[in-house]
Amino acid sequence: DDSLKASSLLVKLMMSLSKFEEAMSNCRVILSNLGVVFPVNVSLPVGLREMMGMQTMLSNITKDQITSLPPMTNKDKIAAMKFLNMLCKCSSISRPLMLPLLSSRMVKLTMEYVGT
Repeated sequence: DDSLKASSLLVKLMMSLSKFEEAMSNCRVILSNLGVVFPVNVSLPVGLREMMGMQTMLSNITKDQITSLPPMTNKDKIAAMKFLNMLCKCSSISRPLMLPLLSSRMVKLTMEYVGT
């Protein structure tokens, strides 16, 4: 989509200008439009709970199983992953407590939509 490309460029511009909160806000709006709802603020207990859930989900999956997964083909979910990645970059600077939740969402999306 041209609108997603334009939105991506706008977020990257905001990041280059160190306007991380604005960039994150734009990412959340776009992600919501793509069906991935993400909270504005995350507490330490929420982050820890997400990490424990991800650890449980991945406990019986090997690295070889993950690397042999077919590529994701759902265009909306691929776009969501790109915006989640940008959100990770912003969060690492301005809201590091969001990183566990972001990582968990990315893993869940991968596992749910792989090959689709």
